[in-house]
Amino acid sequence: MADRPSARRDRHAALAVAFVLACGLTGPANADIRINGDPRTLQLRASGDSLAEVLARFDTLFAIKCRSAVPLNTEINGSYSGSLSQVMARLLDGYNYVIKNDHEQIEIIVLGRAGEAAVVPKRFMATPVAAAKSPASRWR
Repeated sequence: MADRPSARRDRHAALAVAFVLACGLTGPANADIRINGDPRTLQLRASGDSLAEVLARFDTLFAIKCRSAVPLNTEINGSYSGSLSQVMARLLDGYNYVIKNDHEQIEIIVLGRAGEAAVVPKRFMATPVAAAKSPASRWR
């Protein structure tokens, strides 16, 4: 049984509308991240974006890379201003993190949420130091 051309057009239109709606629902609902200034005088405004999205935006503007052992899904709302390090400290409040800064790039390593046991990769763990013998131990 062959479809009539008008029925086929209606089905294609319905599929197109469904596709457009699905794309709109999977995108960020309030993707409104605005960053102005330079690393010394920075202004950030975000409304409903995840911390991961905000940090990714910093990567596009400045040489900042971020790695995390936990999901960075905290919702960021509001305005932040100050130096880059002050804004980062406010954004990462509630997380255990390390900032590695060489002159070409800044790397942020988020170890976990504050108050939780952080999982430190083996390459960051120090080797155990042998116990030093005290002078009193020689007299036994």
